[in-house]
Amino acid sequence: MPMLSRRQLMWSGAAASLTAMLPWGRRRAHAHAVGPSKNLIILLAGGGWDTSYSIDPKPAGGGVDVPTGTITTHGMIDVLEDPSRPAIGDFFARHGAITAVVRGISMPSVAHAVCTQSILTGARNETSPDLAAIVANTHGNDLPIPYLVLGDQGFAGPYAASMGRVGATNQLAALLDPQAAYPVIGATRQSTFVPTSSDESYIRAYTLARAERQRVTHGATGYNRRRVDDFVGSLTRGDRLRELRVGLGAPGTVLGLQAQRQLALDALGTGISRTVMISAQQYFDTHELNSNQGPSQQFLFSNLAELVDSLKGREGRQSGTTMMDDTVVLVVSEMGRTPRLNGTTAAAGKDHWPITSALVIGTDLAGGRVYGGTSSTGEAELVNFTTGATGTGANVRSLEPRHLCAGVLAACGVDPAIHLPEAEVFRAFMS
Repeated sequence: MPMLSRRQLMWSGAAASLTAMLPWGRRRAHAHAVGPSKNLIILLAGGGWDTSYSIDPKPAGGGVDVPTGTITTHGMIDVLEDPSRPAIGDFFARHGAITAVVRGISMPSVAHAVCTQSILTGARNETSPDLAAIVANTHGNDLPIPYLVLGDQGFAGPYAASMGRVGATNQLAALLDPQAAYPVIGATRQSTFVPTSSDESYIRAYTLARAERQRVTHGATGYNRRRVDDFVGSLTRGDRLRELRVGLGAPGTVLGLQAQRQLALDALGTGISRTVMISAQQYFDTHELNSNQGPSQQFLFSNLAELVDSLKGREGRQSGTTMMDDTVVLVVSEMGRTPRLNGTTAAAGKDHWPITSALVIGTDLAGGRVYGGTSSTGEAELVNFTTGATGTGANVRSLEPRHLCAGVLAACGVDPAIHLPEAEVFRAFMS
């Protein structure tokens, strides 16, 4: 992430507001029914998970090579449980009632980059924004960082002014703390000035006075007035942004899932961000040792349960509600693993498979159920987009990433016709 000057940081809020007014995306005359406005957290299990370990269990001895475990049911959701992976059953016991399991999502490729783009954006165009960028641009452009990317993926598209990345080496920490800034290459002397609180007060007073002078001389009305107001507002947004500094840790470090989880809660709970992308930071690309899926999914579901627990335990925007009431959590991986192992030894793995599943979690959703499905050999089944039932006939079709993405946008209070105009909305999990 390139370094920003103090002036660029202050003006980023103004740029985000301008982006909100631009007519990005092709619009349809007929809008889709959408839910109430929501925050969005996307948890990406990058690499391609083997869903037979957890949320798409298959019987042993059938068409899929499966690990040891017992198929159990929580509500109407069947999962595979095993003592080595207790977090899977624990998650669904605690949060299954607000969780929709979506199976049989047909991916357009078995290439990581293409599938990641598709599952996060609903499109294959490299300039398309992902769901979190769209929701942030729609609902949160008055915030310091409408869309906060804590992991290693995120697609801003035309909404780059809405996105802030922590960066692969936690560069955001250096931006927020001048004493932790990276040295300037080629510079003969580094600035040693660190303002005291008194200095900051004088700088703030001077800046506000200059802004007021601009308002009087050039910005009394219209566009100029709005830009001055944006600039003054950016000072407060910058102050709020610095509240994240402690949780970011030291520059040069990679944020683990636990740290990302806490930062996501703080950013959403304090109104710094409206959407957050986090990364599982686990190894799911198991071409060898497919058994590594077990501990990786144990870690994933353990952290997911803690995330939902925390959302349920924090106060929401309205009295008597929780942050979970204000939030949709989407858990995805860009692909699955082949039904069969690619060898007969204990070290055998599974290769890329163009079928995956997802979790959509929210209190306003029709949770506690499975939507879509896969066959006994791991193939995607046709599904009714209204009921989520699989079958044959005129009212069923293949479930693709664009359909799921359109449904998630609608669940977050965004009209998917604006952003994915050609995608039929998979709305089965909307109550």
